[in-house]
Amino acid sequence: MKKIVGVIAVALLLAACGNGEKRLFKQAQLATSKGNYTQAMQLYSRLIKQDPKNASAYANRGILWERLPFKDAKERAKNRAYAEQDYLKAIELNPNIPETYNNLGALYIDMGRYSQAVYQLTDAIIRKPNYFTALMNRAIAYSKMGRSADALADFNSAFKIRQDEPLLFLNRGLTYFSLGKYELAADDYTYLISLTPDDARPYLERARAFIKMGYPSNAYADLEEAVTIKPTYALAYYYMGDLMYRKGETDYALGLLVKSKELASQYVPTYDLMGDMLAVEDPVAATANYLVAKKLDPANAAKYERKIQLMRTEAGRERVLAERFFPKENN
Repeated sequence: MKKIVGVIAVALLLAACGNGEKRLFKQAQLATSKGNYTQAMQLYSRLIKQDPKNASAYANRGILWERLPFKDAKERAKNRAYAEQDYLKAIELNPNIPETYNNLGALYIDMGRYSQAVYQLTDAIIRKPNYFTALMNRAIAYSKMGRSADALADFNSAFKIRQDEPLLFLNRGLTYFSLGKYELAADDYTYLISLTPDDARPYLERARAFIKMGYPSNAYADLEEAVTIKPTYALAYYYMGDLMYRKGETDYALGLLVKSKELASQYVPTYDLMGDMLAVEDPVAATANYLVAKKLDPANAAKYERKIQLMRTEAGRERVLAERFFPKENN
């Protein structure tokens, strides 16, 4: 499952120098607060033209490039490139502002450039050791790189500074989960639920931890709560379908997966799971699901092609089922 984590960009509310520049700066800040990002960018650009060494104007314009709406991936990439240029220019002009390093690091996380993110976020933390947001973001970057132990260290450092940030508990829980520390993950999700009781995500994540811990009933109860809060939560239906199949309620399980498909038709694991469920009883339908998965996920085409080939024999079909649902017996 894709791990969705939050990256926080901090606005820099820094004063300009001259009276005219201060006026432009305040106007740009006001436009930003009202969501008029294009107007704010124009004002910062005017300010930069008047004072090419105004690091704060560059830094704030960088934030606005990230917030601008975009029509497609190409335009989004262009906006990010402009944001990067502005942040780098701001750092060149004033290398002492930790927020700029944080925002550049957050941008790099968003762009998938995790090593560069860690580099910038470390610079932010050097300048401001108790910088909660930079610690959070560096932890996220480490997690994306697979450096779970380093991520956990940063999350725990951030925890010593603040204990009321929901993203901290979500992301630390995800890190605990990746390390196989399912009880600790569940603890973080439980506390997160107390902070954000109307958010479906913590219930789903705690359900995933319960599944790993061997508590299917607890997991199913959490998934039911998740879809009560968010009836369109495709992932919750996916996990509910898996649990119901393992309980022996095949028809109900398949109905839940159909619901998951309707809500998220591009989610590959649903097709893969449904194919495995149908492997023995309906190999034709199973093959159809694998073909969709193969089309949607070409990077793993060989995996689905292997299953398609296994559908040709009874032994192959039973092998697919065993590999999914009875891995210990299959070894």
